[in-house]
Amino acid sequence: MKFDMKVLLVDDDEEFATGLSILLEKLNIATVLAHRIASAEKQLRKSDFDVVLLDVMLPEGNGFEFLPTIREISDVPVIMLTALDEEDDLVNGLELGADDYITKPFRAKELVARLRALYRRHYVDKDHIELILDDLELFRGQSMARVGSSCVELTSVEAHILQLLLSAKDCYMPREILYLRVLQRDMVPGDRSLDVHISNLRKKLGPHPTKGNRIRAIRGIGYALTK
Repeated sequence: MKFDMKVLLVDDDEEFATGLSILLEKLNIATVLAHRIASAEKQLRKSDFDVVLLDVMLPEGNGFEFLPTIREISDVPVIMLTALDEEDDLVNGLELGADDYITKPFRAKELVARLRALYRRHYVDKDHIELILDDLELFRGQSMARVGSSCVELTSVEAHILQLLLSAKDCYMPREILYLRVLQRDMVPGDRSLDVHISNLRKKLGPHPTKGNRIRAIRGIGYALTK
């Protein structure tokens, strides 16, 4: 059987993980299980995965602590699985390099939609057309940007946000459109995911060489690149 994608599921709840893997494989998503951080790291070093589903609470630490190790090994997209609803914890995961998060309990349909959206964004919706603005250049096929003479690695989410900002015909990109096209969901009150990704992108790109903040927030509307 040929699967659409291959996922590494890192979760110490064996019953939950086994049930989820059976469901995902019925939907043509191959799933490899790891119940501890050590086994997850071993799997990442020996095999390629399209997406990692990473639980926050693990017996040898937590998923937040494991994220930097994942980023050292691979640029594979990561979705955090969490039973926590504390905003600071979720923001922390995004700041450490996670691409998205989903709160337990979740509907299988929502998880699969997130997986497929992240897969498309990272692997399918790519071409190697360069987008340039002043000293900023985006290589979309590599999730890589050049700022002046320096190359900057981006997550797939950050690259997609930057692509939309560079391509914005109206010079700005509405928040609602960024949520729909990048995060593949509607904007809801209290969801700071987009703001965290924008903040991370600002830090990586640095300021405009002559005009201050490179990504401007347009109050009540969205975001724009400084030109």
